[in-house]
Amino acid sequence: MSFMERSARHFLMIKAAREFKQELEKAGMDNLKTLAEAGISIVGTYLDGTSPQEKGRVSQDLNALLQMGVTPNMILTDVARQMPELKLIMEQRQGYTMAEVRKLEQFMKGG
Repeated sequence: MSFMERSARHFLMIKAAREFKQELEKAGMDNLKTLAEAGISIVGTYLDGTSPQEKGRVSQDLNALLQMGVTPNMILTDVARQMPELKLIMEQRQGYTMAEVRKLEQFMKGG
């Protein structure tokens, strides 16, 4: 992979993480913490709340990233890097982060 390809991949991963971060910030950290404590997927709640058009756009963007070698885990790791308070919430529940990765993978596969 060339430097240009790696740079583009990195830029697009950060952009996707930033978009997730913006949507999560709209929900409010207290609400996200409540969802996580109840074992409810934050990612799933966001994706379920989007319009069909928005779901299509997000799916298309995420699948383009997947084709570039960016995994759901990489995206969520960057979201956690950008939102340390969310990282703490996700780390408090055993297996929660992996469940979120699986939820994002499921969405990307269209299920």
